[in-house]
Order: sequence, then structure tokens, then C-alpha cells
Amino acid sequence: MTGDSPFDALAHAWRSGGPEQVIRLCRPDATWIVDGHPYHGHADILAYLSSIARAPDGVHILVRRAFHDLREPEWWVAEWVLRAAAGDGQWREVEQGILLHFSAGRISHLRIHNDHRSARIVRRDDPPRREVWPPSIPPRTRNMTYDEILAVHYRHVMHGWARGDAEVVVSCHAPESLIQTSFEVVRGHDQLRRAVPVYYQNYADTLVTVHRVVYSGDYLAIHQTWSCTNRKTGVRADDEDLNIGVMQDGRFWRWREYYDSTKSAQTLEQTVFGARQVREP
Repeated sequence: MTGDSPFDALAHAWRSGGPEQVIRLCRPDATWIVDGHPYHGHADILAYLSSIARAPDGVHILVRRAFHDLREPEWWVAEWVLRAAAGDGQWREVEQGILLHFSAGRISHLRIHNDHRSARIVRRDDPPRREVWPPSIPPRTRNMTYDEILAVHYRHVMHGWARGDAEVVVSCHAPESLIQTSFEVVRGHDQLRRAVPVYYQNYADTLVTVHRVVYSGDYLAIHQTWSCTNRKTGVRADDEDLNIGVMQDGRFWRWREYYDSTKSAQTLEQTVFGARQVREP
């Protein structure tokens, strides 16, 4: 493959040859999963790719970052902006998180999670939407172990969010950390202290199941299923998501969630800032 990462190679393939060029980067038995929907083998994947854009240069990809796992370097994660031609000089943009596995120099598994609420119409060469990040993140002093990462993450969710314990959640975050969901951005300890009880008042029986951790030292990604029950509607849903961010010395600095918000038990109205917007006349 060419490019600095497999994601750069994918972006180049779309520009130079469209779906037929992209499929050459994949093993014949490869699987792509898009928002939980699987596509198996070249024919199935090619049909999906062609549904986005058939012509070369019909898709424009801007790779924000890409990294691979320290322990299993064949696993990669990226955040990118995907733009598909929509006619009349307009392009439909969506922000995506991607998990990818390499085998024998080709893609064997690729998983895409869309942030559907980020979708917008742009011109091809418009600058991407500005990312939300903490003002600064200090350099790491050491690499965390995978056991340490999982211990913090499970404590953060199961002893914090699931029980409505804001102080446990805050203890897992740096003072200037942020969480970006499909619905809102929660910044710093004060906003976290407001967000946790709102979540607990609206959602019950929270459970998280981790499927894979990808950790580069600088960046962290967790592929997981987050399950909860909406207390108001009674709907229970399993959100399979890809979360990408930075954790240092046992604390989150940045945490962005990519999942299909259209199938989630969670809603904009039942968030800290969404609820405030609904109450306003």
C-alpha cells in the first residue's frame, strides 16, 4: 500500500480510481461493517462503495489522524472527514471513526462509525469543521498498560455514569478534559458534575462491553457496546460505538464518540444542554 497509513492509501484510491481501486486494497474475504451493517467479500463491499460514488474523485477524504496499536500493530484507527459528490458543486460531508485490520498487507476488516449529526452540505475544498480539543495536553510521561486503561474505563462507566456518581466520573478526567458525543460537548469538571446526574435521571441499567482497545501511547480508541434503558420511553438499546481520544496517567483528556445516534436510546432532549434548549421559549 502507498501513503503514510492504510487510511491515506484508501483516500488516494478513491481519488485515483474510485470503488474499483479501493477494492484492490482489500482481501477477497474482507468484511466491512458500516453502522452495524456487514458487507462480506469483494462483490458486497463494491456494491456498498458504488452506492456512495461510482466515479473516480466522487469521494474526497480528509484524514485527521491515524494510529496503530502498540501491542497489535496490524490494528489501526482513524478519524476522517468523508465528502461524497452530491451534484451542482455540492458535497455531502460526514465525520467518521474507522477501525481497520491489516492482514498480509491488505485490509481484512474495516468498521465505520458515522457521526450522523455531523452531516452537512459543503463545497469540495471547504475547510473541515474545526475540532473540539482541550486547550493543551501535556506530553505523556509513560505508556499506560492495557489493564490500567480498562480499569479506568470500567470505573468511569460502571461506577460513575451507571450509578450517577459525578465524583467518580470527575476523578477519571483531567480538569480541562472534554467529552464529545453526537449530541453535545461537555467540558471540564464543572460541566461533568452537571452532566452525570442528568444522564442518571434519564437512563438506567447502563452496561458497557469492550470489544477492542487500540492504544498508540498518544491516542486511545475503544470499540465497545454501550447499553442503557431510556427511563422516559422504556426503550433499551445497544449502541455499538468507536470512541477515540487521549488518556494519560489514568485520566481522560479527550473523548469523542462515534455511533449511530438514530438507533440510540439516548436523545438530544435528554442531555444537559439539549434539555436546556428544549425548556427555552
